[in-house]
Amino acid sequence: MPRTAVIERDIAPCLIELFDQCPFVTATGPRQSGKTTLCRAAFPHQKYVNLEAPDQREFARSDPRGDS
Repeated sequence: MPRTAVIERDIAPCLIELFDQCPFVTATGPRQSGKTTLCRAAFPHQKYVNLEAPDQREFARSDPRGDS
């Protein structure tokens, strides 16, 4: 299946600048609006974790710093 092109978002540079100033940023919006795609494109070297997956959510709850 061919990959579709990612549309460059005008807000991406702002998101990157905010992340340089703060330890975290939040992208909010309606379902299926491209939040994950935006963040993964803006931060390709950051690890991605989907907290909707029950095992990942439980790991984040039980070991929020990832020490184990």
